[in-house]
Amino acid sequence: MVDGDVETAVRAARSWLYVPSTRPEQFDSAERDGADAVILDLEDSVRPQDKSAARALVIEHLAAALPGELVTAVRINAASTAVGLADLTALLSADVAPDVLVLPRTESAGALGVIENLLFEAGTRTMLVPLIETARGLRNLPRILASQTRVVGVLVGAADVVADLGTPGDPEAMRSVRDSAVLAATSADVVVIDSPHFGGGDPDALAAETLRAARAGFTSKAAVTAEQIATINDAFAPTEQELSWAHAVLKASAARAGAAGGTPVDEADAARARRYLQRARPTGAPAPAPAAARAI
Repeated sequence: MVDGDVETAVRAARSWLYVPSTRPEQFDSAERDGADAVILDLEDSVRPQDKSAARALVIEHLAAALPGELVTAVRINAASTAVGLADLTALLSADVAPDVLVLPRTESAGALGVIENLLFEAGTRTMLVPLIETARGLRNLPRILASQTRVVGVLVGAADVVADLGTPGDPEAMRSVRDSAVLAATSADVVVIDSPHFGGGDPDALAAETLRAARAGFTSKAAVTAEQIATINDAFAPTEQELSWAHAVLKASAARAGAAGGTPVDEADAARARRYLQRARPTGAPAPAPAAARAI
């Protein structure tokens, strides 16, 4: 759980590790493995008969979690389902709250607004990350991001959207979906999280995919195994040149000099500089022993 401002921590996060909510022994290992955020998953990785028990384990963990730097998120089941409503009701009724709720199959601003109102009434500081998995959700994403005050990011299931479009696996369709999501998120000034790599244990494939995501404008990436984290963190960490630029920009901004290195500085530059500094954490930690990919 974040000890401080959740939005700042989310903006600084590079890696988001999915952990099945039926595996409480893995809840605390995410931070030791180097993840910036953990997603306790109540959805795809949990069998229907285990949903209730998994929900109780998540609430127990949230109640005992100590404040620190790790962003703790919970992916509930779709709020349009009975089990999703049960997830939401249990979390709102408990005297605890995650830093972030990940909301699968988000398709409209109205549905998200209902959840935001419930969080406000409960007096929690929980922020929202919609998960876009359908063509309708992608079409409505600009409106979704513009209409809510608790939305701090968007997680993009590009493969799911492409499948919903009827062109599963098509690389051009994948690129179009990802570009549309990045554009919407950047315009709304929220983070945009790439979906996990499912290409097995090939480290070169993971590195190439992660680098493409970073170059495309994604700000972070989800992971399904702990050994993916170091590669993801390295790809999304700022370079020394970017850090030098960031320090110069913020120095000029603080001094109201209006320029850094002869180049005019505006608020957009200052915001990007702050994000670089937030991401300046140690990278390249040794990868943990291989683990089976988590079903998400």
